Amino acid sequence: MATVTKKDLARVVADTIGCKNNLTLQMVDSLFEAMRDTLIEGNRIEIRGFGVLEVKNTKPKPAARNPRTGEVVYVPARRKTHFKPGKQLKEALHSAPSDQNGEAEPDCPATPSEETDDKTVWNS
Repeated sequence: MATVTKKDLARVVADTIGCKNNLTLQMVDSLFEAMRDTLIEGNRIEIRGFGVLEVKNTKPKPAARNPRTGEVVYVPARRKTHFKPGKQLKEALHSAPSDQNGEAEPDCPATPSEETDDKTVWNS
């Protein structure tokens, strides 16, 4: 699985719309900066067909434990980012299984190989 950077995204946009790489890199940077500022303000970002980015508040945990020492520690409340994929993204991810190299696997639907009293073993 390859990592895609902002520069790679800008290059794809440049190839798609036929603009210069420098211009599309500025556009991608501006987009991510606007998204970052929006999330810092606590607002929700909804992109149809892609998903929703939002900030959620966590509750403080007064009785958490350090697993190494067993010491009781206080974990304060904080804000964390959350991404919920949209319907189209979910469907695309679930319908196109791929291996580690990003190549699609041959079509072989998962079929039950044997049944036991409490569970079914699946082959895929």
